[in-house]
Amino acid sequence: MDWKKLSTTKITQVYKSIFLNQCYICNAKAQSTLCNSCNEGLPANLNHCQHCKRPTHSADILCGNCQTSRPAYHICVAPYRFEGIIKTLIHSIKFNQGIHYIRPLTHLLSEHLIESYSTDHWPEQLLYVPSHPSRIKERGFCQTKAMTTQLTKDLKERLDKNPPTVPKKNPLKKIKNTLAQHSLSRKERLKSPQSSYQLDGTIAKHVAIFDDVMTTGSTIENCTKLLLKAGAERVDVWVIARTPDKEN
Repeated sequence: MDWKKLSTTKITQVYKSIFLNQCYICNAKAQSTLCNSCNEGLPANLNHCQHCKRPTHSADILCGNCQTSRPAYHICVAPYRFEGIIKTLIHSIKFNQGIHYIRPLTHLLSEHLIESYSTDHWPEQLLYVPSHPSRIKERGFCQTKAMTTQLTKDLKERLDKNPPTVPKKNPLKKIKNTLAQHSLSRKERLKSPQSSYQLDGTIAKHVAIFDDVMTTGSTIENCTKLLLKAGAERVDVWVIARTPDKEN
């Protein structure tokens, strides 16, 4: 018997039972990161485009953009709409140092990923969409890097095999410090420079790209094309939330 491993497992169980047995939002007793009431209040992305997961009014359709110009990635996992509690938590992480909310969000995403890949092959490699160095310096950390680290831990605990590997040095780099996407209109986002990112590193055949939120999808599409050009044969997209189109 591996006593060292057993001891570490027991210590982890005790730690979780003492410190992680309450909801991250309302502090009520909870078996997971969120209580049932808060979990039920999350804006689930139920009606969406089959391919890009853009929220729509009807389920199981292909949106106009995907019919006209289908994105290059293979699948997209986007379990929530970027509104309500989800929007509040992500904004808290990015703009108010609310890094403690990373754990419940990545835990929720890991649940949906395990369901999505129950009959599919898991990616070999996991990359994240990085912020520009000046933005990281301003914020104090890169939220997508921190989320990817926690997400990998969540998957490792819950899968019976190793999750996709995360390179020590992320091959994706942002080389142009463009304006923050949340400050731009959809039209302005689509006009953003398409050469804001570059690749520097070894790319696996089957890759997943993680980002916290997908709005127009232009950033993800740019990164996907870079990966495919570098030798990837399949690129999957993992995001926590997808932004609904604004009502006119």
